[in-house]
Amino acid sequence: MNTLEALETMLAIAHEEGIQVRSEWLSGVRGGLVRVGSKAVLFVDQALSVSDQLEQVRSALGALDWSETSHAQQMAVCLSKVPRGDL
Repeated sequence: MNTLEALETMLAIAHEEGIQVRSEWLSGVRGGLVRVGSKAVLFVDQALSVSDQLEQVRSALGALDWSETSHAQQMAVCLSKVPRGDL
């Protein structure tokens, strides 16, 4: 799995698990996972490279417990594997 595939996979899983994913030009302002009322929102900074976006998403989603979800194994791979082939 390359960097872009890992990023897309993690964002798709987050979305399927009810996390709103917002890809915005944050111009270096730290993105990440926030709560807005009862909803979780993941902000991903489009100003970053794909590999930096992946690290931003890994950092945010890695803090969550995925063990009780149907995507536990796939998320564990994305969180632990160092992808190759940055685009």
